[in-house]
Amino acid sequence: MKNPLVSIIVPVYNVEPWLPACIDSLVNQSWLHAEIIFVNDGSTDGSLAVLQASAQRDQRIRVLTQENAGAGAARNHGLDTASGEYVIFVDGDDRIALNTVEDCIKQALDVDADIVCFGFRKVRKPDNDLETISSFEYEPGSFAADDHLDSFFAENSHRKEKLNTATMGKLYRRSLLEQHRIRFRLAVFEDTPFFLEAAYHAKKIARISGALYEYFIREKSVAARSTTGALISAEKISKFYTADAWVKDFLIRENIFGQYRAGYYRFHNARVLLYGGYFEVYVDGKGADDDAARLFLEHLRMHRKDVTFHRKGLYRAYRKRVFMLKVGLWLSDISLRLAHRFFVRYERTLAPK
Repeated sequence: MKNPLVSIIVPVYNVEPWLPACIDSLVNQSWLHAEIIFVNDGSTDGSLAVLQASAQRDQRIRVLTQENAGAGAARNHGLDTASGEYVIFVDGDDRIALNTVEDCIKQALDVDADIVCFGFRKVRKPDNDLETISSFEYEPGSFAADDHLDSFFAENSHRKEKLNTATMGKLYRRSLLEQHRIRFRLAVFEDTPFFLEAAYHAKKIARISGALYEYFIREKSVAARSTTGALISAEKISKFYTADAWVKDFLIRENIFGQYRAGYYRFHNARVLLYGGYFEVYVDGKGADDDAARLFLEHLRMHRKDVTFHRKGLYRAYRKRVFMLKVGLWLSDISLRLAHRFFVRYERTLAPK
């Protein structure tokens, strides 16, 4: 395969203002052997019209449509119709560097990799100027290829061989996904279970340097808030815990949970802070929203058996707070209000900055 075909799959839902930049970054790739599959996930804005116009201008573009079912289902739809030897996923409001596909393919062919990983940067657009919020890049030569799941669970740690577990920033050999029937299993927080399966079955994972994926952060709107006006919603938190429970169940099904037990709990503890509501309530929201705090604490208590002291190697901001999560859980047995006040006081006085 000197010039393998690459399928670029893009779920699209109401991203009309950002879609042209995404399309431009794909049709202008230095690697020309590509099919670009856009899956319109029931958009109610002008996204479909933008896609149809682009398909008329470039024969490599295919446009699929479906009723709104979420990004995971849209990517699955694209996968089911893809014909490329390799697959890369891009979201409709994001974009990639023009050399991304070529660099990934060269690395995949050079080392016969099932997955090639590359870095990303998160950006936002205040006053029409892009601002980088954060970035992540892989260090060539640092990846421990003999234990992919160990690197998977090292996310949010200081270890150089860690893997980012999001959908973005990966090129996959499509036969790997088809042979093991790897698909997006969940509607929300679907990235991590998908990549877990792929990493588990991959014989070789490679990485290239550079933050080639540009992940666009849109400011939170009123519509993005819960119906109660809280910073977080019960549905969002519940689906996060469902995703991490799926990861744990996968390890149990494959009879490898004992091998990765410490890694899983360390991984999960950091994600409770990130996606379970703690940072939104007590760091971003300063603990000011009582309804949001109640949601966070109630779900934390429901899933307390999976909140442990495992924190070795995590970034300091997570490592310190994992211990406080356990303290807060103990206090919540007395009262939720007491646990809430403890977290507020901790963030004001002792939390790492």
